[in-house]
Amino acid sequence: MTERERVLSVFRKEKPDITPWFGDLSWWYNSRKEKGILPPDWEGETGYLNFYREAGCGIYLYPPSLYRQEFDPTIKIEVEQRGVFTITCIRTPEGCLRSVQKKLVASNTSAYVEYFIKKVEDLKVMRYFFSHRKFTPDYEQFEKIDSLWNGWGIPCALAPCCTSALQTLLTRWAGISTTIDLLSEAPGELEQTIEEVQSSDDSIFDILQSSPALLFCLPENLSGQVTGRFLMQRYEIPYWEKRISQLHQAGKYVLLHNDGSLQASLPLLMKTGLDGIEAVTPEPAGDLKLEEIRDMVNGKKVIWGCLPGVFFSPEYEEEFFLSYITQVLKIFPVGTPFVLGVADQVPPDAEFSRIKLVRKVVEE
Repeated sequence: MTERERVLSVFRKEKPDITPWFGDLSWWYNSRKEKGILPPDWEGETGYLNFYREAGCGIYLYPPSLYRQEFDPTIKIEVEQRGVFTITCIRTPEGCLRSVQKKLVASNTSAYVEYFIKKVEDLKVMRYFFSHRKFTPDYEQFEKIDSLWNGWGIPCALAPCCTSALQTLLTRWAGISTTIDLLSEAPGELEQTIEEVQSSDDSIFDILQSSPALLFCLPENLSGQVTGRFLMQRYEIPYWEKRISQLHQAGKYVLLHNDGSLQASLPLLMKTGLDGIEAVTPEPAGDLKLEEIRDMVNGKKVIWGCLPGVFFSPEYEEEFFLSYITQVLKIFPVGTPFVLGVADQVPPDAEFSRIKLVRKVVEE
């Protein structure tokens, strides 16, 4: 079977010949690309596929967007680079918003040190920004990548990031503290913003429904310790269900990205129409044991993940790494709705030889 046939067999409730192994290696890859140390045959679109082939890993998270986004002429976006800081200003007739992200050079990551939303008045600007966008379908590049990967992978298309407006506020636009303050001090204004932002994505999902993509992920970066049961039940699950239903009507499979804690979120996700949960993170990186995840899911959803990215680091002995993979494959044997994946990404300090070991264990 090809890698694509293996992963699709899981969603079709069929038994693949071996456990599908599809990991997100982009952090590891991009760190080397930025340092200028990628081998020449790993450069570009074909090179990225070569990299995954050499790693022995199925590829799924590199597809281009399925749509083009344009803004109303009244919106101006200014981006300025000052050393390790990226300053973004959004100017609208309703006011201006500013964010600052800091590049963390050692880990090749970035973090918000200033969010767009700082006070209740900023929500009006956010609503204007989201409601004055226009989307048009653009499937050409996606189809090119899909053809290029052929049987080695399946492009997993992304819904808007994040799909839920509350999750967008928590992770990208306001941060946790400000979002919770707004929920307490101005719930009506916040709920209006959530409703309008989500409605503004209607045309995006029309495009996604009609697209050639088969597999979709709602890239929520969800963690039960942050969002919690109440917030999920009130503000997120009804909206996710709406979008899942839309995509299912078009014959698509839908995952949700839950790369944080699971105790609060997984029981609720089990009650949705999701086909699976992606980047599932067990102990010690997460808060549930492998056996607890298996028993909670009980074969009713596809579990994609269960291999903590931190285990790829040389901080962990190779013997432990190999024994852990073996344990995962015993708990989720071939024939169960399971895709072995990284939870959440392979870190830059991993040795390529360790990444290649996963395929060896899976095949054995």
